[in-house]
Amino acid sequence: MKLNKLNSKLTLIAIGIVITSVLSSCTKKTEEAPAEEMLKVSVKVVNPSTGNLVEYLEVNATTVFQKREVVRATFQGFVLKSFKKIGDAVKPGDEIVQIQTKESYANSGANVDINNKTIKGIVTLKANTDGILTTQNHNTGDYVAEGEQVAEISNVNSLALIMSVPFQNTANIHSGGGCKIQLPDKKIIDGVISKALPSVDATSQTQSYIVNLTKGIALPESLNVIVKIPTQTVNNALIIPKSSIMTDETQSKYWVMKLLNDSTAIKVEIQKGIENGESVQILKPVFTKEDRIIGEGAFGLSDTASVKIGD
Repeated sequence: MKLNKLNSKLTLIAIGIVITSVLSSCTKKTEEAPAEEMLKVSVKVVNPSTGNLVEYLEVNATTVFQKREVVRATFQGFVLKSFKKIGDAVKPGDEIVQIQTKESYANSGANVDINNKTIKGIVTLKANTDGILTTQNHNTGDYVAEGEQVAEISNVNSLALIMSVPFQNTANIHSGGGCKIQLPDKKIIDGVISKALPSVDATSQTQSYIVNLTKGIALPESLNVIVKIPTQTVNNALIIPKSSIMTDETQSKYWVMKLLNDSTAIKVEIQKGIENGESVQILKPVFTKEDRIIGEGAFGLSDTASVKIGD
């Protein structure tokens, strides 16, 4: 009888141990699941697309006025009066500045009669062209020498760009070719390459070209811009974002991380084609529009990485 009771107690203890072990195992799995999930890298995915892609050569350029009139003193004397201020519009025949000879100035404006004509010793210099008064070299009372510049008038309709192109890239530049001009505020306007200047900068080895702007565009002089010249166009190119592409330290190999499923990404080496901003052509391999490529979060991932798709 006592033996039966002992066997019953041992059986109950064994059952208790089994139940405790099962519960402990379930609890451990429940605790380990979040830890395993935390090891997965959160990524954002993109799909390849197709479209026309244009590659541009980007060079620096500066705005200039090609036509300007320099107003010079026709004799030595003193500035008696200025009729215009910097920024004023000027047309042919407008009075710019009045100069009095030093002799007349010294004699308090005494008049001289020559051939029954009264010579006051005062001359008014006038404009010969349309434009804006951009320089005023002297104020009232200043002394000026004969031939000295007293003002400058810029023809705003003659605005153009002087573009500097590395000589090794001049084969891509053609007179009459169109280009895109990026302003400092990122606005894009159209331009046309006019002609090359017959000289090369000795230091930078760049050749200068004149680029005409679209009519009606008003820009200040000496503005630094970027000229984008199309060099190659590919129709129906396979395109992915530049942010999707990884490279080694020497930039000799390129790859992307492609999703096999919702939780695994593999490394796929690629061959790049042309680029345009954030868009890159992929020559090899051939992806489909349904393929999922990691667009954000791929940096540092090894081959066959565990990932989770973020929002």
